[in-house]
Amino acid sequence: MSTVMAIVEDGKIWMGADSYATTSDGERRRIVCNKIFTNGPYMIGYIGSVRTGQVVRPNQFEAPENVMDFPDALMEQFKEKGCLAVNADDQTSFLLSNFLIATPDGRLFEILVDFQINEVADFTAIGSGSPYALGSLHTTRKWASPERRIMSALKVAGVYDTSTGPPYTIEEFLED
Repeated sequence: MSTVMAIVEDGKIWMGADSYATTSDGERRRIVCNKIFTNGPYMIGYIGSVRTGQVVRPNQFEAPENVMDFPDALMEQFKEKGCLAVNADDQTSFLLSNFLIATPDGRLFEILVDFQINEVADFTAIGSGSPYALGSLHTTRKWASPERRIMSALKVAGVYDTSTGPPYTIEEFLED
């Protein structure tokens, strides 16, 4: 996995991500794959399968107008692109990934592996380094800028989580 996080503050959203990928054998690889990108009016961050991130990029996926339609649109896209299957027990499975979605009106949502969508009030983190990142984001909330908080949280996650590592990316998303 890896670590992606976001902070909502004063109508702006900042997202940060690491640059590692982990194979199913546990090998850690630094890759050239920005885990934060825009599609339509949204900024999207993801962790998990690199393939699921690739199939939601603008040239592959048309983002829905309403953010609440994202889970169903993702399920359809994953089915079409071979990232989602239904097994013999009628259980849906897919290449495990979580997503953060920033909207133009300054709202932040997370879509978790079971396709639930949650609105985030102030900050969140997804991925294997998220427990460390959340602790760092919490402890720095009173004294550091969003960029410094995210960089600190990414570095902490990189120290304690073997699937998180540099270089780190931070993007800012402004409301309309």
